[in-house]
Order: sequence, then C-alpha cells, then structure tokens
Amino acid sequence: MRRRQFVRNTVIFTMGTLVIPETNVFASISQKESNTIDLKPFAVSIEKILISGFIKDFETLQPIPDAKMIVSVKRNRFFPTYRKLESKNGSYTINSGFTASGKISEKLEIKITADGYKDYKGYLYLTKNGCNLHSSEWDYNPNFFTDYCPKNSKSVDEIISKFNFHLLKELI
Repeated sequence: MRRRQFVRNTVIFTMGTLVIPETNVFASISQKESNTIDLKPFAVSIEKILISGFIKDFETLQPIPDAKMIVSVKRNRFFPTYRKLESKNGSYTINSGFTASGKISEKLEIKITADGYKDYKGYLYLTKNGCNLHSSEWDYNPNFFTDYCPKNSKSVDEIISKFNFHLLKELI
C-alpha cells in the first residue's frame, strides 16, 4: 500500500514539474527584460558559479546590441533545460551552481544570433574550478586568441568567471 501511495505522489509531482516551468515559479522578472539566465539546480547548491561578459564584434571589440542567446544544459537523460536571453546592450550573465551530491562538471550549449553576424554555436564547461572553453571555439573562429579564454576567480563558496563571446561578421 505504501508503495502505491509513493508511486502516486511521485507521478503527481513529476507531472506538476513538467507542466509548470521553473522560470514562472522562481523568476520575478521576465527573461526577455533581463540579461541574466538562471540555471541553478532545484536542490540547494553548495558552490555557485557566475559567468558574465559581453557579446562582442571580433574585429572592433564593441558590444553587439540586440543579440539573442539560447543556453541549454542537460541535467538528466530525458529533459534538457533551455533558457533564452535577448541582450539589449550586449551583456549577459549566467548563474549556475553545484549540489552536494557532487556532479563535478556541466556542459552548456550556447547559441547566439545577431543581425549581420555568423550564427555562433559553442560549448562552455562549468567545473568546480571555473568555466572552461570547448575547442569548437577555434572551429568558429580560427583566429581566436587564447587571451580571450575565460578568466576565473574563486572565493569561498562562489566562482566568478569573465568571458566575452566574439562574433564574426557574416560574409556577403
């Protein structure tokens, strides 16, 4: 009897979780009005990681206004998490964290589109040591400098990473 009750409660919880997206539950600001993407896990996170920077033109190093960013992270086998951001001034911030259960790394797939620029698709790895770049960055831009790689600074319970995405102009 207890097992049936447990299964029934689990099904109700799972359906409620799938029907109600977490952004409506936790976010008080619409994602379209903010330059922040929140990818914090449901469980209490022990270590927080904050990635921030700008979406810039590779040649002029000026921020690109009106860039659209889609970040996806796959936390379990069945349901990836997608978040969208429309940057008005070219800046972005991604909040994430690690739980006590100890997943030590996370792969973020990032897609960026902006008018007049090549579409960007790349990956960032979040670890307990900070943010790391995937080698696909050099496939997108062979002239990418290693000086542009993420800069990580770690405090007691928070890691702050600074990273700017550099987009290439679309060739006509």
